[in-house]
Amino acid sequence: MQTIQTTRNATRHPFCRRKSSLTMKKKERTMQTTATLKNENTTRTPVTTTVGALIQDAKTVEEILRAACDSLLLEGEETLHFHFQDVHRQKNKSASVNGLKRLAKMMCSSSGSYEKKTKTKNNERIGGIVRLIKGASLDGTKTTNRKKRASDGIDALRATASLLVSLFDEDKDEDEDDSDTSREEMRNACDELVRRVREDAEYFSDGDRIVFDWALRVIESNIASSSGETTATSERRGDATITVDEFPFRYVTPNISNVLKSITVEDLRKEVPFKAEKLITRTGKRVDERRETCFVAESGIGGLAYSGKIMEPTLLNEASLPLVTTIRNAIVEALKNDEDYAGCDIDFDCALMNLYPDGSSACAWHTDPEMGTVWDRDSVIVSIGETRRFAFRKLAGGGDKTQNDGEEEQVWVRVHHGDCILMRDDCNDNWEHCVFGKENDSNNAARISLVFKKALSRGGGRKKGHGTNSKEKKKAK
Repeated sequence: MQTIQTTRNATRHPFCRRKSSLTMKKKERTMQTTATLKNENTTRTPVTTTVGALIQDAKTVEEILRAACDSLLLEGEETLHFHFQDVHRQKNKSASVNGLKRLAKMMCSSSGSYEKKTKTKNNERIGGIVRLIKGASLDGTKTTNRKKRASDGIDALRATASLLVSLFDEDKDEDEDDSDTSREEMRNACDELVRRVREDAEYFSDGDRIVFDWALRVIESNIASSSGETTATSERRGDATITVDEFPFRYVTPNISNVLKSITVEDLRKEVPFKAEKLITRTGKRVDERRETCFVAESGIGGLAYSGKIMEPTLLNEASLPLVTTIRNAIVEALKNDEDYAGCDIDFDCALMNLYPDGSSACAWHTDPEMGTVWDRDSVIVSIGETRRFAFRKLAGGGDKTQNDGEEEQVWVRVHHGDCILMRDDCNDNWEHCVFGKENDSNNAARISLVFKKALSRGGGRKKGHGTNSKEKKKAK
Protein backbone atom coordinates (compact mmCIF):
# COMPACT_ATOMS: atom_id res chain seq x y z
CA MET A 1 0.00 0.00 0.00
CA GLN A 2 2.87 2.31 0.78
CA THR A 3 4.35 1.62 -2.62
CA ILE A 4 1.18 2.65 -4.42
CA GLN A 5 1.02 5.97 -2.53
CA THR A 6 4.60 6.74 -3.44
CA THR A 7 3.93 5.99 -7.08
CA ARG A 8 0.94 8.36 -7.16
CA ASN A 9 2.98 11.22 -5.73
CA ALA A 10 5.71 10.52 -8.23
CA THR A 11 3.31 10.61 -11.18
CA ARG A 12 1.63 13.98 -10.31
CA HIS A 13 1.72 16.46 -13.14
CA PRO A 14 4.81 18.71 -12.93
CA PHE A 15 2.64 21.89 -13.08
CA CYS A 16 0.65 20.77 -10.05
CA ARG A 17 3.82 20.26 -8.07
CA ARG A 18 5.11 23.70 -9.20
CA LYS A 19 1.81 25.42 -8.36
CA SER A 20 1.78 23.91 -4.90
CA SER A 21 5.33 25.03 -4.33
CA LEU A 22 4.59 28.59 -5.49
CA THR A 23 1.53 28.76 -3.25
CA MET A 24 3.58 27.77 -0.22
CA LYS A 25 6.26 30.34 -1.03
CA LYS A 26 3.61 33.07 -1.49
CA LYS A 27 2.11 32.25 1.91
CA GLU A 28 5.54 32.38 3.50
CA ARG A 29 6.27 35.80 1.95
CA THR A 30 2.90 37.13 3.09
CA MET A 31 3.51 35.95 6.63
CA GLN A 32 6.98 37.48 6.63
CA THR A 33 5.67 40.81 5.32
CA THR A 34 2.89 40.89 7.92
CA ALA A 35 5.35 40.12 10.69
CA THR A 36 7.68 42.87 9.48
CA LEU A 37 4.88 45.45 9.42
CA LYS A 38 3.82 44.49 12.93
CA ASN A 39 7.39 44.65 14.21
CA GLU A 40 7.92 48.08 12.66
CA ASN A 41 4.50 49.23 13.92
CA THR A 42 3.67 50.71 10.52
CA THR A 43 0.24 51.32 9.05
CA ARG A 44 -0.71 52.08 5.52
CA THR A 45 -2.19 55.57 5.16
CA PRO A 46 -4.74 56.10 2.40
CA VAL A 47 -3.83 58.72 -0.15
CA THR A 48 -6.05 61.83 0.01
CA THR A 49 -6.76 63.16 -3.46
CA THR A 50 -10.26 64.66 -3.72
CA VAL A 51 -10.89 68.27 -2.81
CA GLY A 52 -13.64 67.14 -0.42
CA ALA A 53 -11.23 64.91 1.49
CA LEU A 54 -8.52 67.57 1.50
CA ILE A 55 -10.89 70.12 3.03
CA GLN A 56 -12.33 67.69 5.55
CA ASP A 57 -8.87 66.51 6.68
CA ALA A 58 -7.39 70.02 6.86
CA LYS A 59 -6.18 71.09 10.30
CA THR A 60 -5.61 74.79 9.66
CA VAL A 61 -7.14 77.72 7.81
CA GLU A 62 -4.23 77.72 5.37
CA GLU A 63 -4.72 74.03 4.48
CA ILE A 64 -8.37 74.63 3.61
CA LEU A 65 -7.51 77.66 1.48
CA ARG A 66 -4.72 75.75 -0.25
CA ALA A 67 -7.18 73.02 -1.19
CA ALA A 68 -9.58 75.66 -2.51
CA CYS A 69 -6.88 77.23 -4.67
CA ASP A 70 -5.14 74.06 -5.89
CA SER A 71 -7.83 71.37 -6.11
CA LEU A 72 -11.26 73.03 -6.39
CA LEU A 73 -12.56 73.25 -9.96
CA LEU A 74 -14.85 76.19 -10.69
CA GLU A 75 -16.95 76.85 -13.76
CA GLY A 76 -14.67 77.43 -16.77
CA GLU A 77 -11.74 75.54 -15.24
CA GLU A 78 -12.81 72.07 -16.37
CA THR A 79 -10.26 70.21 -18.53
CA LEU A 80 -11.48 66.60 -18.62
CA HIS A 81 -14.81 65.32 -19.86
CA PHE A 82 -15.97 64.05 -16.46
CA HIS A 83 -15.39 67.49 -14.92
CA PHE A 84 -18.55 68.63 -16.70
CA GLN A 85 -20.68 65.89 -15.16
CA ASP A 86 -23.30 67.04 -12.68
CA VAL A 87 -22.10 64.58 -10.04
CA HIS A 88 -18.61 66.10 -10.20
CA ARG A 89 -20.00 69.61 -9.79
CA GLN A 90 -22.07 68.48 -6.84
CA LYS A 91 -18.95 67.11 -5.14
CA ASN A 92 -17.14 70.39 -5.66
CA LYS A 93 -20.16 72.29 -4.37
CA SER A 94 -20.47 70.12 -1.25
CA ALA A 95 -16.75 70.47 -0.59
CA SER A 96 -17.03 74.26 -0.89
CA VAL A 97 -19.95 74.46 1.55
CA ASN A 98 -18.03 72.31 4.03
CA GLY A 99 -14.95 74.48 3.56
CA LEU A 100 -16.89 77.65 4.34
CA LYS A 101 -18.45 76.09 7.44
CA ARG A 102 -15.09 74.89 8.74
CA LEU A 103 -13.41 78.23 8.06
CA ALA A 104 -16.19 80.14 9.83
CA LYS A 105 -15.73 77.94 12.88
CA MET A 106 -11.92 78.26 12.85
CA MET A 107 -11.97 82.03 12.33
CA CYS A 108 -14.90 82.92 14.58
CA SER A 109 -12.87 84.54 17.34
CA SER A 110 -13.59 88.27 17.59
CA SER A 111 -10.27 88.77 19.36
CA GLY A 112 -8.45 87.33 16.36
CA SER A 113 -6.60 84.99 18.70
CA TYR A 114 -6.76 82.20 16.12
CA GLU A 115 -3.76 84.13 14.74
CA LYS A 116 -3.60 87.87 14.20
CA LYS A 117 -3.19 88.55 10.50
CA THR A 118 -1.68 91.50 8.66
CA LYS A 119 -3.83 93.11 6.01
CA THR A 120 -1.66 91.59 3.27
CA LYS A 121 -2.19 88.10 4.67
CA ASN A 122 -5.89 88.80 5.06
CA ASN A 123 -6.20 89.76 1.40
CA GLU A 124 -4.44 86.53 0.44
CA ARG A 125 -7.06 84.66 2.44
CA ILE A 126 -9.86 86.48 0.69
CA GLY A 127 -8.81 84.95 -2.63
CA GLY A 128 -9.26 81.41 -1.30
CA ILE A 129 -12.53 82.24 0.42
CA VAL A 130 -13.88 83.82 -2.77
CA ARG A 131 -13.16 80.53 -4.56
CA LEU A 132 -15.09 78.60 -1.91
CA ILE A 133 -18.05 80.99 -2.22
CA LYS A 134 -18.02 80.53 -5.99
CA GLY A 135 -17.83 76.78 -5.47
CA ALA A 136 -20.88 76.89 -3.19
CA SER A 137 -22.67 78.77 -5.99
CA LEU A 138 -22.08 76.08 -8.64
CA ASP A 139 -25.24 75.17 -10.50
CA GLY A 140 -26.41 71.60 -9.99
CA THR A 141 -29.16 71.42 -12.57
CA LYS A 142 -29.95 67.76 -11.99
CA THR A 143 -30.29 67.98 -8.22
CA THR A 144 -33.61 66.44 -7.22
CA ASN A 145 -33.47 67.09 -3.46
CA ARG A 146 -34.22 70.81 -3.54
CA LYS A 147 -34.86 70.96 0.21
CA LYS A 148 -31.35 69.63 0.90
CA ARG A 149 -29.90 72.07 -1.61
CA ALA A 150 -31.75 74.92 0.10
CA SER A 151 -30.38 73.86 3.49
CA ASP A 152 -26.82 73.63 2.13
CA GLY A 153 -27.21 77.07 0.57
CA ILE A 154 -28.29 78.57 3.89
CA ASP A 155 -25.30 76.92 5.61
CA ALA A 156 -22.98 78.46 3.02
CA LEU A 157 -24.61 81.88 3.38
CA ARG A 158 -24.45 81.81 7.19
CA ALA A 159 -20.77 80.81 7.13
CA THR A 160 -19.98 83.46 4.52
CA ALA A 161 -21.63 86.19 6.58
CA SER A 162 -19.62 85.14 9.65
CA LEU A 163 -16.40 85.22 7.63
CA LEU A 164 -17.13 88.70 6.29
CA VAL A 165 -17.14 90.11 9.81
CA SER A 166 -13.82 88.41 10.60
CA LEU A 167 -12.22 89.57 7.35
CA PHE A 168 -13.40 93.15 7.06
CA ASP A 169 -13.97 94.26 10.63
CA GLU A 170 -10.54 95.78 11.23
CA ASP A 171 -10.29 97.68 7.93
CA LYS A 172 -13.96 98.67 7.68
CA ASP A 173 -13.20 102.39 7.76
CA GLU A 174 -10.07 102.38 5.59
CA ASP A 175 -9.91 103.34 1.92
CA GLU A 176 -6.79 101.54 0.74
CA ASP A 177 -6.86 100.21 -2.81
CA ASP A 178 -6.17 96.61 -1.81
CA SER A 179 -9.11 96.65 0.60
CA ASP A 180 -11.42 98.09 -2.08
CA THR A 181 -10.33 95.42 -4.56
CA SER A 182 -10.90 92.68 -2.02
CA ARG A 183 -14.36 94.00 -1.24
CA GLU A 184 -15.24 94.11 -4.93
CA GLU A 185 -14.19 90.47 -5.44
CA MET A 186 -16.04 89.38 -2.34
CA ARG A 187 -19.13 91.41 -3.23
CA ASN A 188 -19.40 89.80 -6.66
CA ALA A 189 -19.01 86.31 -5.20
CA CYS A 190 -21.59 87.00 -2.48
CA ASP A 191 -24.05 88.42 -4.99
CA GLU A 192 -23.89 85.20 -7.01
CA LEU A 193 -24.29 83.05 -3.89
CA VAL A 194 -27.35 85.05 -2.79
CA ARG A 195 -28.93 84.57 -6.22
CA ARG A 196 -28.29 80.83 -6.18
CA VAL A 197 -29.65 80.36 -2.66
CA ARG A 198 -32.68 82.49 -3.50
CA GLU A 199 -33.63 80.03 -6.28
CA ASP A 200 -34.60 77.48 -3.60
CA ALA A 201 -36.57 79.91 -1.41
CA GLU A 202 -39.78 77.90 -1.74
CA TYR A 203 -38.03 75.08 0.13
CA PHE A 204 -36.81 77.26 3.02
CA SER A 205 -37.81 76.27 6.53
CA ASP A 206 -38.79 79.03 8.95
CA GLY A 207 -35.28 78.97 10.35
CA ASP A 208 -33.79 79.22 6.87
CA ARG A 209 -35.77 82.38 6.20
CA ILE A 210 -34.52 84.00 9.40
CA VAL A 211 -30.89 83.12 8.68
CA PHE A 212 -31.31 84.31 5.07
CA ASP A 213 -32.53 87.71 6.31
CA TRP A 214 -29.69 87.98 8.83
CA ALA A 215 -27.04 87.03 6.26
CA LEU A 216 -28.28 89.65 3.81
CA ARG A 217 -28.07 92.32 6.50
CA VAL A 218 -24.49 91.31 7.37
CA ILE A 219 -23.43 91.31 3.72
CA GLU A 220 -25.02 94.71 3.21
CA SER A 221 -23.33 96.08 6.32
CA ASN A 222 -19.83 94.80 5.55
CA ILE A 223 -19.29 94.96 1.80
CA ALA A 224 -21.89 97.34 0.37
CA SER A 225 -20.62 99.39 -2.57
CA SER A 226 -20.32 103.16 -2.54
CA SER A 227 -23.91 103.35 -3.77
CA GLY A 228 -24.99 101.17 -0.86
CA GLU A 229 -26.66 98.67 -3.19
CA THR A 230 -25.86 94.97 -3.37
CA THR A 231 -27.83 91.96 -4.46
CA ALA A 232 -28.35 91.37 -0.74
CA THR A 233 -29.87 94.83 -0.36
CA SER A 234 -32.25 94.47 -3.28
CA GLU A 235 -33.23 90.93 -2.27
CA ARG A 236 -34.05 91.96 1.28
CA ARG A 237 -35.97 95.08 0.35
CA GLY A 238 -37.65 93.91 -2.83
CA ASP A 239 -38.64 90.29 -2.30
CA ALA A 240 -41.96 90.05 -0.50
CA THR A 241 -41.94 86.23 -0.57
CA ILE A 242 -39.07 85.98 1.91
CA THR A 243 -40.17 87.93 4.96
CA VAL A 244 -39.53 87.48 8.66
CA ASP A 245 -42.11 89.93 9.93
CA GLU A 246 -44.18 87.22 11.60
CA PHE A 247 -41.29 86.15 13.83
CA PRO A 248 -41.04 88.01 17.15
CA PHE A 249 -37.25 88.30 17.03
CA ARG A 250 -34.67 89.51 14.61
CA TYR A 251 -30.92 89.66 14.35
CA VAL A 252 -30.13 93.27 13.53
CA THR A 253 -26.89 95.01 12.59
CA PRO A 254 -27.43 98.69 13.43
CA ASN A 255 -24.81 101.12 12.22
CA ILE A 256 -23.25 101.85 15.60
CA SER A 257 -19.78 100.43 14.88
CA ASN A 258 -18.12 103.80 15.45
CA VAL A 259 -19.63 103.97 18.94
CA LEU A 260 -18.77 100.40 19.94
CA LYS A 261 -15.41 100.05 18.23
CA SER A 262 -13.48 101.57 21.12
CA ILE A 263 -15.54 99.95 23.91
CA THR A 264 -14.05 96.69 25.16
CA VAL A 265 -15.04 94.01 27.63
CA GLU A 266 -12.33 95.23 30.00
CA ASP A 267 -13.70 98.78 29.85
CA LEU A 268 -17.15 97.56 30.90
CA ARG A 269 -15.73 95.29 33.60
CA LYS A 270 -14.05 98.31 35.17
CA GLU A 271 -17.26 100.35 35.04
CA VAL A 272 -19.92 97.79 35.98
CA PRO A 273 -19.98 95.97 39.37
CA PHE A 274 -20.49 92.43 38.07
CA LYS A 275 -20.82 89.60 40.60
CA ALA A 276 -21.53 85.86 40.63
CA GLU A 277 -24.59 84.65 42.55
CA LYS A 278 -26.61 81.53 43.31
CA LEU A 279 -29.57 80.41 41.20
CA ILE A 280 -32.46 78.05 41.84
CA THR A 281 -33.04 75.58 39.00
CA ARG A 282 -36.41 74.27 37.79
CA THR A 283 -35.89 71.25 40.03
CA GLY A 284 -35.33 73.46 43.09
CA LYS A 285 -31.59 72.90 43.29
CA ARG A 286 -29.41 75.84 44.34
CA VAL A 287 -26.39 76.18 42.03
CA ASP A 288 -23.64 78.65 41.15
CA GLU A 289 -24.46 80.82 38.16
CA ARG A 290 -21.94 80.30 35.36
CA ARG A 291 -21.92 83.98 34.46
CA GLU A 292 -21.55 87.20 36.41
CA THR A 293 -24.42 89.68 36.30
CA CYS A 294 -25.46 93.21 37.16
CA PHE A 295 -28.82 94.97 36.84
CA VAL A 296 -28.64 98.68 36.01
CA ALA A 297 -31.65 101.02 36.02
CA GLU A 298 -32.63 104.66 36.09
CA SER A 299 -33.85 106.25 39.30
CA GLY A 300 -37.29 105.07 40.45
CA ILE A 301 -37.00 101.51 39.12
CA GLY A 302 -36.83 98.54 41.48
CA GLY A 303 -35.12 95.19 41.16
CA LEU A 304 -35.09 92.44 38.53
CA ALA A 305 -36.22 88.95 39.52
CA TYR A 306 -35.27 85.65 37.87
CA SER A 307 -34.32 82.12 38.89
CA GLY A 308 -34.97 82.66 42.57
CA LYS A 309 -33.10 85.91 43.07
CA ILE A 310 -33.89 89.63 43.02
CA MET A 311 -31.12 91.90 41.79
CA GLU A 312 -30.89 95.36 43.30
CA PRO A 313 -30.30 97.98 40.62
CA THR A 314 -27.13 99.98 40.07
CA LEU A 315 -28.00 103.54 39.08
CA LEU A 316 -27.94 104.06 35.32
CA ASN A 317 -26.95 107.57 34.28
CA GLU A 318 -24.14 109.25 32.40
CA ALA A 319 -22.23 110.11 35.55
CA SER A 320 -22.17 106.64 37.12
CA LEU A 321 -22.18 104.42 34.00
CA PRO A 322 -21.01 106.53 31.04
CA LEU A 323 -20.17 103.63 28.69
CA VAL A 324 -23.46 101.80 29.30
CA THR A 325 -25.35 105.06 28.79
CA THR A 326 -23.47 105.70 25.53
CA ILE A 327 -24.36 102.23 24.21
CA ARG A 328 -28.00 102.63 25.27
CA ASN A 329 -28.33 105.99 23.53
CA ALA A 330 -26.68 104.70 20.35
CA ILE A 331 -29.07 101.73 20.20
CA VAL A 332 -32.12 103.94 20.70
CA GLU A 333 -31.05 106.28 17.89
CA ALA A 334 -30.24 103.38 15.57
CA LEU A 335 -33.63 101.74 16.12
CA LYS A 336 -35.44 105.00 15.45
CA ASN A 337 -33.99 104.80 11.94
CA ASP A 338 -34.84 101.10 11.59
CA GLU A 339 -37.57 100.20 9.09
CA ASP A 340 -39.59 98.41 11.78
CA TYR A 341 -39.49 101.27 14.29
CA ALA A 342 -39.78 104.35 12.10
CA GLY A 343 -41.87 106.91 13.96
CA CYS A 344 -42.05 104.87 17.17
CA ASP A 345 -41.27 106.24 20.62
CA ILE A 346 -38.37 104.05 21.72
CA ASP A 347 -36.87 104.15 25.18
CA PHE A 348 -34.92 101.79 27.43
CA ASP A 349 -34.51 102.68 31.09
CA CYS A 350 -32.75 99.59 32.46
CA ALA A 351 -30.58 96.66 31.44
CA LEU A 352 -29.54 93.22 32.64
CA MET A 353 -25.81 92.87 32.01
CA ASN A 354 -24.22 89.43 31.69
CA LEU A 355 -20.50 88.72 31.78
CA TYR A 356 -19.38 85.41 30.29
CA PRO A 357 -15.75 85.20 31.52
CA ASP A 358 -14.59 82.56 29.05
CA GLY A 359 -15.70 79.99 26.50
CA SER A 360 -16.95 77.53 29.11
CA SER A 361 -19.59 79.94 30.41
CA ALA A 362 -22.84 79.78 28.49
CA CYS A 363 -26.57 80.20 29.03
CA ALA A 364 -29.01 77.30 28.72
CA TRP A 365 -32.39 77.39 26.97
CA HIS A 366 -34.70 79.82 28.75
CA THR A 367 -37.26 82.61 28.39
CA ASP A 368 -36.96 86.04 29.98
CA PRO A 369 -39.50 86.28 32.81
CA GLU A 370 -42.27 88.84 33.34
CA MET A 371 -42.11 90.34 29.85
CA GLY A 372 -45.39 92.17 29.31
CA THR A 373 -46.21 92.40 33.02
CA VAL A 374 -43.23 94.00 34.77
CA TRP A 375 -41.14 94.79 31.70
CA ASP A 376 -42.14 95.90 28.22
CA ARG A 377 -42.27 93.07 25.67
CA ASP A 378 -39.64 94.69 23.44
CA SER A 379 -35.99 94.31 24.42
CA VAL A 380 -32.63 94.48 22.65
CA ILE A 381 -29.52 92.43 23.35
CA VAL A 382 -26.18 94.05 22.47
CA SER A 383 -23.12 91.83 22.22
CA ILE A 384 -19.68 93.10 23.24
CA GLY A 385 -16.47 91.10 22.93
CA GLU A 386 -16.08 87.50 21.81
CA THR A 387 -18.20 85.89 19.10
CA ARG A 388 -20.83 83.40 20.25
CA ARG A 389 -23.62 81.36 18.68
CA PHE A 390 -27.03 82.67 19.73
CA ALA A 391 -30.05 80.47 19.08
CA PHE A 392 -33.86 80.45 19.24
CA ARG A 393 -36.30 77.57 19.16
CA LYS A 394 -40.06 77.52 19.40
CA LEU A 395 -41.69 76.24 22.55
CA ALA A 396 -43.84 73.18 22.01
CA GLY A 397 -47.19 72.61 23.69
CA GLY A 398 -48.44 76.19 23.45
CA GLY A 399 -45.52 77.76 25.26
CA ASP A 400 -44.99 74.98 27.81
CA LYS A 401 -41.24 74.54 28.36
CA THR A 402 -41.71 71.04 29.75
CA GLN A 403 -42.99 69.81 26.37
CA ASN A 404 -39.76 70.55 24.47
CA ASP A 405 -37.93 67.37 23.51
CA GLY A 406 -34.95 68.98 21.77
CA GLU A 407 -36.18 68.16 18.26
CA GLU A 408 -37.51 71.64 17.51
CA GLU A 409 -35.68 73.52 14.79
CA GLN A 410 -32.90 75.65 16.21
CA VAL A 411 -32.33 79.00 14.52
CA TRP A 412 -28.81 80.18 15.20
CA VAL A 413 -26.24 82.66 13.95
CA ARG A 414 -22.94 83.95 15.25
CA VAL A 415 -23.26 87.27 17.02
CA HIS A 416 -20.14 89.42 16.84
CA HIS A 417 -18.97 92.51 18.67
CA GLY A 418 -21.63 95.18 18.20
CA ASP A 419 -24.37 92.88 16.89
CA CYS A 420 -27.88 93.21 18.29
CA ILE A 421 -30.79 90.84 18.77
CA LEU A 422 -34.27 92.32 18.90
CA MET A 423 -36.98 90.45 20.84
CA ARG A 424 -40.52 91.79 20.68
CA ASP A 425 -44.22 91.03 21.11
CA ASP A 426 -44.80 87.43 22.29
CA CYS A 427 -41.22 86.25 21.80
CA ASN A 428 -40.71 85.15 25.40
CA ASP A 429 -44.15 83.54 25.53
CA ASN A 430 -43.61 81.17 22.61
CA TRP A 431 -39.86 81.02 22.01
CA GLU A 432 -36.83 80.29 24.15
CA HIS A 433 -33.24 81.26 23.47
CA CYS A 434 -29.74 80.29 24.55
CA VAL A 435 -26.07 81.21 24.20
CA PHE A 436 -23.68 78.39 23.32
CA GLY A 437 -20.13 78.09 24.62
CA LYS A 438 -16.91 78.28 22.64
CA GLU A 439 -16.51 76.57 19.26
CA ASN A 440 -12.77 75.98 19.62
CA ASP A 441 -9.87 76.86 21.92
CA SER A 442 -9.21 80.18 20.19
CA ASN A 443 -12.86 81.19 20.71
CA ASN A 444 -12.31 81.49 24.46
CA ALA A 445 -12.30 85.20 25.26
CA ALA A 446 -14.86 86.99 27.43
CA ARG A 447 -18.19 88.32 26.19
CA ILE A 448 -20.66 90.77 27.71
CA SER A 449 -24.31 91.05 26.71
CA LEU A 450 -26.43 94.07 27.58
CA VAL A 451 -30.16 93.26 27.61
CA PHE A 452 -31.89 96.64 27.43
CA LYS A 453 -35.44 96.75 28.79
CA LYS A 454 -38.17 99.22 29.71
CA ALA A 455 -39.94 99.04 33.07
CA LEU A 456 -43.74 99.17 33.03
CA SER A 457 -45.93 101.16 35.41
CA ARG A 458 -47.59 98.68 37.78
CA GLY A 459 -50.45 100.86 39.06
CA GLY A 460 -51.62 101.42 42.59
CA GLY A 461 -48.65 103.60 43.35
CA ARG A 462 -46.34 100.62 43.19
CA LYS A 463 -42.74 101.08 42.16
CA LYS A 464 -41.65 99.90 38.72
CA GLY A 465 -39.79 96.62 38.87
CA HIS A 466 -39.59 94.62 42.10
CA GLY A 467 -39.17 95.84 45.61
CA THR A 468 -35.82 94.94 47.11
CA ASN A 469 -36.73 94.63 50.80
CA SER A 470 -36.94 91.17 52.34
CA LYS A 471 -40.74 91.00 52.19
CA GLU A 472 -40.86 91.85 48.47
CA LYS A 473 -38.02 89.43 47.73
CA LYS A 474 -39.86 86.58 49.44
CA LYS A 475 -43.05 87.39 47.51
CA ALA A 476 -41.19 87.45 44.17
CA LYS A 477 -39.62 84.05 44.79
